[in-house]
Amino acid sequence: MKLLTAIVWIWILLLCFPAVAQERPTENTTQTAKPAESGSSTPNTPEAKQGWSYEPDAGIVYRRDDFKWTSWGYGERLFDPGGDGDTWRRVRQGMEFDLPRFTPNYRPAFVYEVDLTDNNFFRTGPKWRIGENLFWAIQNAEDAGKFRVLIGQNTHILTLEDYQSSGNLPTINRSLILEEHGSVFSFGTQFGVQVVKALSPRYSLSVSAQDNRGSFNTDNPRYTIGNSLATKLTALFIDHQKQGRKLTVGGGVDHTRDYQKGGRFTLASAIGFEPLGSAEASGDKLSFEGDLVYTARLGTHPYTFETQGLSSNFFGSGTTARGIYGLMQISAFDTERFGDLDPFLRYDVVQLGQIGFKGSAVQQAFRTGINYNLPFSQKLVNLHVEYARNAVRGPVEIVPDARWSNEFRLELRFSLTRYLRH
Repeated sequence: MKLLTAIVWIWILLLCFPAVAQERPTENTTQTAKPAESGSSTPNTPEAKQGWSYEPDAGIVYRRDDFKWTSWGYGERLFDPGGDGDTWRRVRQGMEFDLPRFTPNYRPAFVYEVDLTDNNFFRTGPKWRIGENLFWAIQNAEDAGKFRVLIGQNTHILTLEDYQSSGNLPTINRSLILEEHGSVFSFGTQFGVQVVKALSPRYSLSVSAQDNRGSFNTDNPRYTIGNSLATKLTALFIDHQKQGRKLTVGGGVDHTRDYQKGGRFTLASAIGFEPLGSAEASGDKLSFEGDLVYTARLGTHPYTFETQGLSSNFFGSGTTARGIYGLMQISAFDTERFGDLDPFLRYDVVQLGQIGFKGSAVQQAFRTGINYNLPFSQKLVNLHVEYARNAVRGPVEIVPDARWSNEFRLELRFSLTRYLRH
């Protein structure tokens, strides 16, 4: 473990110090394989418009000389026809403050995002537990995807879908295997240090030393940087803009120490999070992750296929959790008058086992529906319709009752930034 800790800190030092030492300005012409970060994605150049402006892919922006202030927000309201599941899924607001650069290439930045569904305004939780992301960063002055080192609370680098705006997900919830890791406080938002560096226009490396055992929203926050150590390499193999084709592949590993006894890795339904079974998850954890996203066109219709697999071993309890999903979505039409409609299909499968039990539990979910940017909304208002078929079976110690179930929800989404799919 000491060797792994030393390797991660060496990577952080190697990524940070050579980059900050460079003083020659660079042009923002390369496209890295780094997924989108929280906050503004627009370059901050001297030629940029000064004062207040609205940018559809960033939000409300204020610029004064080399300072930029970006504000974004979105909300998602779930409707459960015939049930009692009407609720606010997410209501989030965030800002990024890009401070004046201290070298020609680098600037400090401050980023926060809060979720109002976690406070008393919506009567669902304690008043001040609203923090999602809150960090200071040193980053490339024009493109944080080229280089960023941050300290604070941010999403874990192996959570593929968390690097998208969570208000812009293709389904209501993320993959089963990712959401279910949250039952033992794995991945999601963590406190610590992250470094992202573009090694070339096609390759990007991320390294993190964080602490999964507590965040700003817990009763007893813990800030032991290094309890969770992770690294991920992302590669952009295809990038044909004229043909509309793009292929991104990533892979990573995470080692997290000291999951306490009594924690349960819980299987849950795809939409409503209804518990379906669980197994103890304790001790140290080793996780491996791989993902692929491919975008192309079928005639004039853009489509996207994506998949991610996660495999985790909890050595204290002898528990193994593995899962993968595949998602396909295609643009049926995209016009100002009739709106922008994407049907989607998604399949998730998770396997959960523990030493001493006969066999493993297997959970499956089939999800389908439509994602519709409403006419004349500039892609800022979205109607989402989703159906899920859940099935689970396995040892009675993990799954007390083998069963299947159906779920259906409508979701209305509204945002300051455009809902884009491809």
